[in-house]
Amino acid sequence: MPKRREERPVRSVAQASSNGLREALLGLLAIRPMSGYDLTRSYIRALQQIWYAPQGQVYPTLRKMHAEGLLAVGIEVQHDRPNRKIYSLTENGRQNLIEWLSLPATLPRMHHEFIHKLFLLNQVDVAKRRDLVKSYAERSHKWCDELRCVEKKLSSALNGEYGESAWYQLLALQHLIRIVECDAKSAQLIAAQLGNRSKVKAGKKSVHKREDRTDTTAFAGFSLSPIQGVVESLTDWDRLPQRQKGSRC
Repeated sequence: MPKRREERPVRSVAQASSNGLREALLGLLAIRPMSGYDLTRSYIRALQQIWYAPQGQVYPTLRKMHAEGLLAVGIEVQHDRPNRKIYSLTENGRQNLIEWLSLPATLPRMHHEFIHKLFLLNQVDVAKRRDLVKSYAERSHKWCDELRCVEKKLSSALNGEYGESAWYQLLALQHLIRIVECDAKSAQLIAAQLGNRSKVKAGKKSVHKREDRTDTTAFAGFSLSPIQGVVESLTDWDRLPQRQKGSRC
C-alpha cells in the first residue's frame, strides 16, 4: 500500500514578514512605481501610524526584494541631479501582495501607550491623574480634526488618475478616524469617571478593610489576547477546537 502522506496545516507563501516592512513597500508600489526616497516619504506620511516598521531598513529590504524577484528596478535619468532608481512590482511581487491581502486580517496587536499608562495610573499622584487623561482626550480630538482635513483632500482625488486607489485609501482613513474618535470619547469619559471617583472618595471616611485574597496580578490573571491567537487562514480557523472559538466569559 502507498504510504499515507502526513497532513500539514495549509500556510500561505505570503505570510507577513517579521517587521511588516515588506508588506508596506509592496502596498505602496502597488499604487505606482517609486524611488527609495519616495517610498520612505510615502510610508512616513501614510502608513507609519497604523503599520509600524523600521525606516532604516527600507533600502536593504528593497535590495532583498529585488533579489527575490518581487521588484523590478529601472533608472530615471535626471539632467540637473543624480539619476534615480525606480522600483516597481513584478508579477511575482504583485501576486505575493495579493496573497497576503487575501488572508484574514489578524486582530490588532497594539502598542497603545495610553492604555498601558491607564493600567498603572494609580501609581501617579492623585492630583495629576485626571489632567493626564484629559490631555490625551484633547490631543486625540485634535488629531481627529487633522485626519478629517486629510479626508476632505483625499475625497477630491477620487475622480483623478488614481481614483480607484484613492477610494480604498479613503475607506481606510475613515476607519482610522472612527477609531481615534472612539479613543478620544473614551478618554473623555474616563476623565469624568476620575473626577466622580475623587468626589466619592473625599466624602467617605477611611475604614479598615480585611485583606483582599483575590488574585492581584495583572487583570486578575486573565488574558486580554484573543482566544484564537494569530489565525493565518480560514482553514486554520476551521481546524481550531470549538472550545477555543467560544467566549471565555
